[in-house]
Amino acid sequence: MPYKARLKQGEARKRKKPGYRVTNARAYNQSLRKRGMISLYVPDGDLKAQFINAKVRTPGVSGREPTYTSAYIELVYTFYRLFGWGMRQITGYMEDYWATRGLDIPVPSSGQLCDRFAALKVSVTQRCEQLARRLARGEAVSMIVDSTGLSFGRASEWYEQKYGRKATQTPWRKMHLSIDEAMNIHAISITTTEVSDSEGMDALLRADLPFDRVIADGAYYSIERTEALSNAGVTPVIPPPAHAVVHGNDQTRWHDQIVKYIDENGIYAFHKKYGYGVRALVEAQISRIKRCIGATLLTQKIASQESEGVIIANIINLWNSFGRPVSVKNP
Repeated sequence: MPYKARLKQGEARKRKKPGYRVTNARAYNQSLRKRGMISLYVPDGDLKAQFINAKVRTPGVSGREPTYTSAYIELVYTFYRLFGWGMRQITGYMEDYWATRGLDIPVPSSGQLCDRFAALKVSVTQRCEQLARRLARGEAVSMIVDSTGLSFGRASEWYEQKYGRKATQTPWRKMHLSIDEAMNIHAISITTTEVSDSEGMDALLRADLPFDRVIADGAYYSIERTEALSNAGVTPVIPPPAHAVVHGNDQTRWHDQIVKYIDENGIYAFHKKYGYGVRALVEAQISRIKRCIGATLLTQKIASQESEGVIIANIINLWNSFGRPVSVKNP
């Protein structure tokens, strides 16, 4: 952005920085309080029947059925992610919570939880009624894509033994996510840092979700991907690199069209025409995750971290379903 370059050089703003005010402060304050209600995360109905598997064996299938259902494991890890406590503290909390409610529900050991969570099949759940109505009418949504880094623990004793000094860097994972313009998370993926943004994009565009526009920064740009999206009827709002040139063949129609438009009108005209500024929403969502839930993954195995990412997405979608601030620019 031009104003950022001026600020870095110490120049004054051409226009005063706009201020915003929240118009639904009372309702938003109540929604923030609601996030702390434990009953919000615990399902209704017969909890013991939902969490404890009464069927010990399935006829015709070898082996014993797990004692604890996947819904129970997901609930425990939701509290684990919300509170940020150690796993043994969470098991103690769950034992006391069930006892307080007068329920005789056993709690898995920390070892069982770790093993089950690594193999847990959990998917992103949508809670937004407005989104459900849009999809029911057959309307398409805009997908906004970005990624960020999350730390997970610290190389300590083994690093010091091998190199003779304490570790100065923390291990990292990459979190890739896609949201719509209402900030509902539709897909999330936790990968190693070796996976580039462009490679991680394929897992974020769900085949079962109708979308008509994909908005992402230049790290996701490739001619093959943008042409494939364009041919599928999707508008790829991804800026090409500054050195991009017109190729002039049938396989680069969208690429040539965008490069010509930017050469004639400038990159900021491209941003305005195709709504690239909406990409700020995914950056705000990433900031929200790190501030409200945490910037560190609590699990260590990559399989567990993938499930943990989905747990984070489900928490955010749940919060998003009952309260968001509505801001307007000050006159």
